[in-house]
Amino acid sequence: MSAATARHTRAAVPPHTRRDGAATVFAVATLVALVHALDDAFVHRGPGLGLGQHALAGAIALVAAVAAIAAFPALRPGLRSALALWFGVLAIVNGALHANHAAADALAPGDVTGLLALVAGAVLVALAAWIPWRHRGAGPAGPWRRRANRVLAAAGALVATVFVLGPMAMGVTETHKWREPVGPPPGPQYASVTFRASDGLRLAGWYRASRNGAAVLVVHGGGGDRTGAMAHARLLARHGYGVLVYDARGRGESEGSPNGYGWDWGKDVAGALRFLRSRPDVDPRRIGGLGLSTGADVLVEAAARRRDLAAIVADGTAAGSFEDWHRLRGTELGLPPGWVMFTTIRVLSGDAPGPPLQDLLARMRTPTLLVSAGTQEERDFNVLYARSASPSVEHWNLPDAHHTAALREHPRAYERRVLAFLDRALRPGRPIERTP
Repeated sequence: MSAATARHTRAAVPPHTRRDGAATVFAVATLVALVHALDDAFVHRGPGLGLGQHALAGAIALVAAVAAIAAFPALRPGLRSALALWFGVLAIVNGALHANHAAADALAPGDVTGLLALVAGAVLVALAAWIPWRHRGAGPAGPWRRRANRVLAAAGALVATVFVLGPMAMGVTETHKWREPVGPPPGPQYASVTFRASDGLRLAGWYRASRNGAAVLVVHGGGGDRTGAMAHARLLARHGYGVLVYDARGRGESEGSPNGYGWDWGKDVAGALRFLRSRPDVDPRRIGGLGLSTGADVLVEAAARRRDLAAIVADGTAAGSFEDWHRLRGTELGLPPGWVMFTTIRVLSGDAPGPPLQDLLARMRTPTLLVSAGTQEERDFNVLYARSASPSVEHWNLPDAHHTAALREHPRAYERRVLAFLDRALRPGRPIERTP
């Protein structure tokens, strides 16, 4: 073939379909990220979990990666760049969580592919930036048309990031938060204990024996572990209550995989209550609960479904699902990204959300103290819940407090209000129907 013929052949092939190496780079980096996604879903899926827990997430990752690699060579430069950016950002978010875990604790087997995914994500983002630069000025469009296309592309990228990519990244974070070292018990009065959730997962925690015959189950927030609830546990222990504080599934030293919104944590609560009912120092009719943030949402659901919680304090209850957000906010611009985030959490975790908290509180018969902070969404959620709730539910708002920080910021008022509520509800001789 002559040089002129070769030049004519290259000119006849659209620039976006030529093999300029971008397709190869995209394929290799995407396959590296896919290896981590499959490792995350099937190999290092979380101790105690079956193969089916994250099967849907693994299958979606496989289909999406294969389809993207197959389509990439035929796409125009703008779509190539968008696809590389999309895959790259998600790989970086996931990989960064593994990097944080390796820095905070130690390199775990699942972190190896996670760190490789982080590198692959960086390559994909760099590729997304390089493609427009490589094809700048190409095509028949004039300078004004190219400027308009750039403005439209930037606006489209912003909308996609706010409404889809950003919420998806948040969903990844809520289901892949790394575990942090828990350390030894906070004192000799606290014994290290283990017990089984109702689905068999092994959970780890600390227990301090009761001195008044009553006990309180303390449930931490979605991104934390038992150490984040110790200030509340110490408050209860000072007043003679037995206290069980433990790591929810996927957190601290407990089996399972994390879910920042607490879906499936009700099974942990069931196991914790079984543990407390078996304690010789605890009257099984005098067991209460105190939950923080996600832990508050979980205890609301548990108390609505069960009859062996004599009272609960729900500190920081807000939205446990997309439906909770929808009921408070109605139809607004913020709903689509919320739906994307909650759907991402459902796919990646393999868990389903519980019923709307408003419905649960409407049929609540367990004495419940809702504690809210601030003057914005958290307060608004609790006002809605208290308005719909049965007479057994009361709401206490601290307008100048921060989320679950009322004990630290208003210690005397918090201690007085919470302890008075628990003392009334957990008094000796209070009848309660037991759940097996």
